[in-house]
Amino acid sequence: MDKTYDSLSNYLVQKEKSHPPEVRCLIAIAGIPGSGKSTLSERIVSRINNLSGTKKAIVVPMDGFHYTKKKLRTFSDPDEAIFRRGAHWTFDAQGFLILVERLRAPIKNDTVIGAPSFDHGRGDPVSDDIKIIIFEGLYLHLRNPPIWSSIVSHMDELWFIQVDREIAKERIIKRHIQSHIGESREEAIFRVENNDMINADYILNNSFPPTRIVHSIEATEQEFD
Repeated sequence: MDKTYDSLSNYLVQKEKSHPPEVRCLIAIAGIPGSGKSTLSERIVSRINNLSGTKKAIVVPMDGFHYTKKKLRTFSDPDEAIFRRGAHWTFDAQGFLILVERLRAPIKNDTVIGAPSFDHGRGDPVSDDIKIIIFEGLYLHLRNPPIWSSIVSHMDELWFIQVDREIAKERIIKRHIQSHIGESREEAIFRVENNDMINADYILNNSFPPTRIVHSIEATEQEFD
């Protein structure tokens, strides 16, 4: 898999060089739950920064735009909203679009742009923890107007991670158990089948065609999203 990481990293380094200096290169990496978006994004960014010798790239995860549990409790059906957390309607899409628009604007050296991260242990976003360029998240290729499709319109490229559905399910089951979303394997399986895979189908049925398909990393990897 190192060859794939190296190839994609070298490609982005060359692509960035062709951009005007005041324009950022924005890449949206999407995929169904358990496809390996976080792992791919982080390893590409690490390689880009090693190649350039500077912090040229950074991952901006969409997870930071989950609505907080406090916000979800204000929904008309708070129990469903909290159980379905991870569905596209449980994200602050408007807030994410605002961030993307700021990053798409010409670079100003005296401007610092902050973005939230997400604490899976606490289960809520963490404000102003990240600063710029490869976006990764479930719904970054959605064609739903007006907000999701607007997010896509600002991206230079759309990369979609292709993964075997059963491999993805097993990864998420393990992750749910590790993060105590499911206290038992049975509970984790129930959540995967009644939330994560519903989200997976929604993604597959409502996304723009990607500009690049990346095959998922090996099933032996330990960190997935």
